Amino acid sequence: MISKTNFVKSALKKDNFSDLINYVSKIYPKKKLFIFNNDTLTYGEFNSKINQTCFYFKKLKIKKGNVISLYFQNSLEFIILYFAAIRFGCIISPIPYGVTKDKIKYYLSLSKSKIFISNINYKFSKVLNLKFDNYKSFNNEISKHSSDFYHEIILSKNSCVYYFSSGTTSKPKLIKYSNFAMINCQKILFDSNFLGPYTKHICFLPLGHTASLRYSIKNSIVGAGTVYIFRNFWEIKDKFWEILKKKRINFVGTVPSIVETIFYLYKKRKKKLKDLKFIGCGSSILKEELQKNFKKKFNVEINNIYGMSEIGVATMDNPKLNKIYGTIGKQLRGVKVKLFDNKKRLIKKENTVGEICVKTPAFFNGYIESKNKNKNKDFIGSYFKTGDLAKYERGNLKFVDRSKDIIIKGGVNISPQEIDECLQKNKCVYESATIGIYDRFYGENIKSFIVLKKKKKITSNKLYKFCVKNLGEFRSPYKIEFVDTLPKTHSGKIIKRNLRK
Repeated sequence: MISKTNFVKSALKKDNFSDLINYVSKIYPKKKLFIFNNDTLTYGEFNSKINQTCFYFKKLKIKKGNVISLYFQNSLEFIILYFAAIRFGCIISPIPYGVTKDKIKYYLSLSKSKIFISNINYKFSKVLNLKFDNYKSFNNEISKHSSDFYHEIILSKNSCVYYFSSGTTSKPKLIKYSNFAMINCQKILFDSNFLGPYTKHICFLPLGHTASLRYSIKNSIVGAGTVYIFRNFWEIKDKFWEILKKKRINFVGTVPSIVETIFYLYKKRKKKLKDLKFIGCGSSILKEELQKNFKKKFNVEINNIYGMSEIGVATMDNPKLNKIYGTIGKQLRGVKVKLFDNKKRLIKKENTVGEICVKTPAFFNGYIESKNKNKNKDFIGSYFKTGDLAKYERGNLKFVDRSKDIIIKGGVNISPQEIDECLQKNKCVYESATIGIYDRFYGENIKSFIVLKKKKKITSNKLYKFCVKNLGEFRSPYKIEFVDTLPKTHSGKIIKRNLRK
């Protein structure tokens, strides 16, 4: 029997995910890979379904290099179609679920998709529209075809996936990603002892975003793990801890808004879940206070994971590596992270803010509108400019804000994140979002949007005085607006460009 270490090393030597899946399925054909409702796919069955889908593509006269857009809730058919497109030699472009029909039309145009596959009745001109109501209808269609598909040689550095950026500060961009980058991202995770092989995951974040695919789906495939898939968190919110215990789950990937929901939804738990290694949190900032209180309440570690569609994964606050709560931790093995100031000078001092720049073997291939990924505006030498600001705190990186979100008031840089952290310490505030607004005297001034906790009331004047006491008058919000909700992406990021409108 092949050892755990040698098995993963052999899998990660493959040039592409199609060959990698072939390899794993031959070693573990009967091992359970995906479980969704009453349907289970073993590694062998998953590989066969991918091959049958490739023959289905062939029947439809889909050509190598065509862009296939997927618009699904979390489902088995989404995952099979995703990897079948890669094996067939197409480019797969997942569209975040829940966006409007006009937004889908914009995405299809930007990606130049030839095929649109979904579980809804949307029809678009100039593309082949395919609809499957559920996994049963999809399986009935592809099961008509042979499972003995032989794919042509896949060039690992060619783009095979188009991801849409979150578009929280500007219009979404289309990011080109390759097999080479995907496999290197998994190498980074396994070399950094992120989880290891033979793990069990639950996956409820949208599969149309990179996090679920990166940390659960692909990580499990590489390490012969098992994934329990759910459409979303809300269908399991009352059974969350029960599922973790019953299924002996090792890893949960989530976002801050769901962490907060879990924290307030459940009463104190005393027993530690021995199988759960940690909960990984990304997408947006997890408040330090919430991170500490969650650990204290549930005896479960939440680790901040920092990554982007352009770079894969970069840092994590690992308890084994001098974890500092409220930070995004240290660079993972195989990745180099540096801070540069606005004059491209390297920052080494503690508490000096600079832009996070990353060098990694998991780089993207560029943006869809760019012919050359190494444009000066995107890179400092071989380091990609993330647009995120941070500072060093006892050797760890502490996220400050998005560079595009920084408010320049009278020539002074002010972080909206700092103001939001202050506001959220108020007992009446559930969440907040702060932006810069035009001001004739200062150039920009500060405006905060506030969502209050249920049954809590406070005036804008009292909230302003609370900020002045903690931040000083100059850094306190000039305007405060109470709202019922904040506009967010499906991964939990606040869409500040909508607030600016």
